[in-house]
Amino acid sequence: MHFFPSHRGTSLFEPSLVWLYLLLLVGCSGSVGARDVRVPDSPQGRTNSTLYTLCRNSDLNEMVDTIVNYEARFNKNYHYDWVFLNDEPFSEDFKTMVTKAVSGAAKFGTIPKHVWSTPSHIDVSLMDFNINSVLNDPEGAYPYADSKSYRNMCRFESGYFQWSELLMEYDYFWRVEPGVKLYCDVNYDIFKYMIDNQHDYGFTISLLEYPKTIPSLFPSFYKALENTNQTNLLSSDDNYSRFFYDDSNHSYNLCHFWTNFEIGNLNVFRSDEYMRLFKELEKRNGFYYERWGDAPVRTLILSTILKHPAIKRFADIGYQHDPYLQCPQDLETRAENRCSCDPTLDITNNWFSCSWYFDSLVGEHQLRPKNVPYTA
Repeated sequence: MHFFPSHRGTSLFEPSLVWLYLLLLVGCSGSVGARDVRVPDSPQGRTNSTLYTLCRNSDLNEMVDTIVNYEARFNKNYHYDWVFLNDEPFSEDFKTMVTKAVSGAAKFGTIPKHVWSTPSHIDVSLMDFNINSVLNDPEGAYPYADSKSYRNMCRFESGYFQWSELLMEYDYFWRVEPGVKLYCDVNYDIFKYMIDNQHDYGFTISLLEYPKTIPSLFPSFYKALENTNQTNLLSSDDNYSRFFYDDSNHSYNLCHFWTNFEIGNLNVFRSDEYMRLFKELEKRNGFYYERWGDAPVRTLILSTILKHPAIKRFADIGYQHDPYLQCPQDLETRAENRCSCDPTLDITNNWFSCSWYFDSLVGEHQLRPKNVPYTA
């Protein structure tokens, strides 16, 4: 995941596009963020969806590499829009390069300070004390242990991104991070597939979370369920709570959807059910006093409120976010989708992966590997 410096103002608009901005602004009250829209011709018949990236100006080269890859593997056939958000205005160089690289509309927005900064009620001294404790841990610190910007990002992606002005126009999003790569063709409209099959959330890779980043997350989540009279959802067979909840000792097993690749229904993220639980968690201050990630937060909420078949794992997609790779194991799938990945490097059945566990719960083809204990 990428993290960002502090805010510096609002986004700039090209004068020739002011008329378009005003037209698109209608009906977006209540959303957040300034915007800059550059729109080419687009095909008919697409779903109301967009690719979405949170990045910074210094990510430009990696971003262009990823755009070229995603366009070649998927978007050249559909020309979906691409929304880019930053906590500071995008440079003209960034906007020019990206606009030329995408086949749909390139849209650039700046995140407001109030959703990308440490909240005023946070005790900064306590946060710094906790950070120093982690840094001095004799067992070593976890990734981004001392990054306040990373904490801002996790809070934003957990409960604020869906309200960004540019995303308010859409129903579905596909999150893409700078530097990631598709190793297989996605030779179908993945957004239409989601809608046609009643999927509200899709992912590729699932991993175990660093336990020291979230010591109070599950107790806080259980309290949120108590406060909203929903503790019964942890024992439901209709949702995905079994994916994360260990009822034998009433705990979180650390499995989470790796959110650098995710496709989601924005209306679910804006729903009362989602926002009620997010707000309950946000009040516990774990994003700052600990280092709650958006991935485990997202996993707990969605796995609880969504019913089968709302969550889909795309095992057919070859995808890499360093250092991990998913590569389809089936030869026919790799051949049909022109995959260029090495299936022996696929992490699906590794001990730190939860992808196989999700598949086993929903009846997919991949099962628990032999002789590898599940120790989450």
